Amino acid sequence: MRSIIRASCLLILTIPCFAKNNDSIDNESILNDEIDPYYNLVFGISPFLGVLGFEYQSKHNAYGIGLPDRLSYRYYYKPYQDTKFWGVYLGRYSLDGTDKNKTYSHEGVNYSKVDRSYIGVGVGYRWQWPSGWNSSISLALQYSDDDYSSPETGQNANDTGIIPFPGLNIGYKF
Repeated sequence: MRSIIRASCLLILTIPCFAKNNDSIDNESILNDEIDPYYNLVFGISPFLGVLGFEYQSKHNAYGIGLPDRLSYRYYYKPYQDTKFWGVYLGRYSLDGTDKNKTYSHEGVNYSKVDRSYIGVGVGYRWQWPSGWNSSISLALQYSDDDYSSPETGQNANDTGIIPFPGLNIGYKF
């Protein structure tokens, strides 16, 4: 419940970022727009790039890969300055506790392995500095499909759902 409240607060704070642009705002590029493409190394929590990610950006379009296994696409409205963005991502990962005798509980039953596949869509805002450093906040809705299993006992279960996924990360664009 707390994560839903936090995600809702982040969404409320993010909504003004997506209001109609004011033409009186300075449209000067922060980064050199003649240097294209740009590469961005990102660290933090991001629905689009995971905990550690790399992004290739050419003009408005950015393609990313991150850890845990994740692929993403983002569209930046103003690619060389502070900007709003939207994007999609997908990925998967596995948690295997069979070697460490770790278990994962689902509906009161313990399982030794969890395989998760997910896809999401979200929005965000990126602040860009002339030095190349940048920071982003984002909020995504993620659909997850979790498969729980215990090869030792033959037990299996499946769970699906949609969850809010807030993000906050820093990056360096070069």
